[in-house]
Amino acid sequence: MGKISNINILVLGGGGREHSICESLKKSKNVQNIYCAPGNAGIKKIAKIANINSYEFKHVLKFCKKNKINFVVPGSEDYLEKGISDFLKLEGIEVIGPSKYASLLETSKYFTKKLCDLSGIKTAKWIICDDAKNAKVILKTKKFPIVIKMDSLAAGKGVLVAKKLNDANKFLDNIINGKLGSRKSKIIIEECLYGEEGSFFFAVDGNDAKYLGSAKDYKRVGERNKGLNTGGMGCISPSPRENKKVVSSVLKEIVKPTLENMKKLGYSFTGFLYAGVMFTKKGIYLIEYNVRLGDPECQAVLARLKTNFLDICLAIKAGTLKKLKIEKSKNISVCVVLASKGYPEKYAKGIEIFGVNKLNNEGDVKIYHAGTKKNNLGKLLTNGGRVLNVVGKAKNIKKALDKTYDICRKIHWKGYFYRKDIGS
Repeated sequence: MGKISNINILVLGGGGREHSICESLKKSKNVQNIYCAPGNAGIKKIAKIANINSYEFKHVLKFCKKNKINFVVPGSEDYLEKGISDFLKLEGIEVIGPSKYASLLETSKYFTKKLCDLSGIKTAKWIICDDAKNAKVILKTKKFPIVIKMDSLAAGKGVLVAKKLNDANKFLDNIINGKLGSRKSKIIIEECLYGEEGSFFFAVDGNDAKYLGSAKDYKRVGERNKGLNTGGMGCISPSPRENKKVVSSVLKEIVKPTLENMKKLGYSFTGFLYAGVMFTKKGIYLIEYNVRLGDPECQAVLARLKTNFLDICLAIKAGTLKKLKIEKSKNISVCVVLASKGYPEKYAKGIEIFGVNKLNNEGDVKIYHAGTKKNNLGKLLTNGGRVLNVVGKAKNIKKALDKTYDICRKIHWKGYFYRKDIGS
């Protein structure tokens, strides 16, 4: 594949993941312009903010044509579920992400469970319920602990490991009352698996899958994995369980059978795929798929990439991943999420953040903005539940943690918090 220069890219999203993606793309000399919609206060420093509603695809298309966009990178699964790839590709605009149907690997856990059974992929035993009310009836006959999953998307909060019936009923009542995801969502009830979890990331071009890296994430809001599930409070990369044999097993036993059967169904997958797995005594089991780069895992995984991220995107687009060697640093990276008081439930916005502007965002520690904005006076304010990501890397986990937490302690705002046990 010959080198392409003067490339214009549009990144969709406004979180820490998108900040990291923009920064990684900007490293290439072949990039002319990076645009981001809606972006945030941190992204604004390294990319041009596109003043469009990123969920109005007609506006996105108009912007792409006007600014000669070579390809679009959707950060969030929401864009993919709504069919951004299908819509733009029909108009000749390339998208680094799967079609709406192929996105079912993430947007419908029921679809993925059926595909796992078809493909012979190890996954927890499961049953499907028509809705949350039906699930409440069925759970009366089940032994606990048990896992309850919403079939549809719920911003990373649609899964509960229920230790007792009362916990399960509270979770299902939140769905019934419209406080969590869609009231109409089917519910999957799964056996509870035991073991260590890990996330394994792949670039996919429709024919080949190339390994990008792995991470161990920390989903619970509280230390020692207590409290509610969140979109992620931090991670380390690589996963402590990563080795050549494990990566080969995940690729051969889980990812390749999935992609082959998707192709047989007539929907080949292109973009980024991550397999969330569990290492059990009986082998490696698939827990879930995500059809995009995770947040905050993306920040830690991209920090270790030695291969230019633009080259990976271009190879996905051209179907030439087989020819591309993807290299990773031997360093360990750590990402810690700084969040607003009340997250993942109700939290205040518009609170002034202190300390960020005094820090040098170069070298082995980076600060990615996840939920920030600037007011008319130029003050940095909170604008979300997950506000900032601090990513540090070093030769070993201790040094990476020390570097990362040293920066975390220099940032503050009223009511902020972060987990102090990432990496443990």
